[in-house]
Amino acid sequence: MTGLQLKSRINLKCLCVLLMLMLYGAFVHAESVETIDEQLIAGAEKGNLPLVRRILEAEPELSPETINTALFAGVRKGSKPIVQLLLDRGGDVNYRGDNGYTVLIQAARDGRAHLVALLLPLGADVNATASETNETALILAAKRNRREVIDLLLAANADIHARRSDGMTALMLASRGGHQQSVLKLIEAGAEINAQLENGATPLMLAAQHGHIGVIYVLLQANADLDIKASNGATALTLANVYRHTEAAEMLKKAGAR
Repeated sequence: MTGLQLKSRINLKCLCVLLMLMLYGAFVHAESVETIDEQLIAGAEKGNLPLVRRILEAEPELSPETINTALFAGVRKGSKPIVQLLLDRGGDVNYRGDNGYTVLIQAARDGRAHLVALLLPLGADVNATASETNETALILAAKRNRREVIDLLLAANADIHARRSDGMTALMLASRGGHQQSVLKLIEAGAEINAQLENGATPLMLAAQHGHIGVIYVLLQANADLDIKASNGATALTLANVYRHTEAAEMLKKAGAR
């Protein structure tokens, strides 16, 4: 290798090292200039209480949108201390996130009973609906079998008869999901046991279709109507038979279904 070639190779290596250093420097600079707003929201998303507290104490001019975005992130994370700090700083207890849920709906959906208990006394709208689906906090809690949340929402006078966009009620969703204890709670709170969808389906039909013996038992004990027919003529017994839920069918027959 000639001296000229060696020198060229050395220069090329130096150039590569210089470029790498420049790229690293740009990366570090980008990290360092992350805004306080972004740091607060990221801190809430990660549940970093010390960081959130430090920023709130040091920055008196944070915008309401930043506070509320961080609040929603804190609710999703499930951090009561962070949520409390952001509420104390002026966070909107009825703020709605990009997914169309209010903070209460999000907390109920995720089973964050400790946050539901925090938000309700502060004025969170217990019957607010999701922007796209019309789901309420109670509907989502029933769908996901969040029993402690259901208790809190019912105590706050949640609308037991509310329907989401497809007509499903909290009781229907709990019945379809096989959530026996949630079904019992909703019935005791006055849910309409024979409510029907547009196609005529009832909570009993939904439970029978999926073979949920425990739910069928609870519904029968509450005098659910065995003879209601869907628009296609199907009854709860028909559905149990069609989907081959033998035990469910036998239970319905013993109760007088034909």
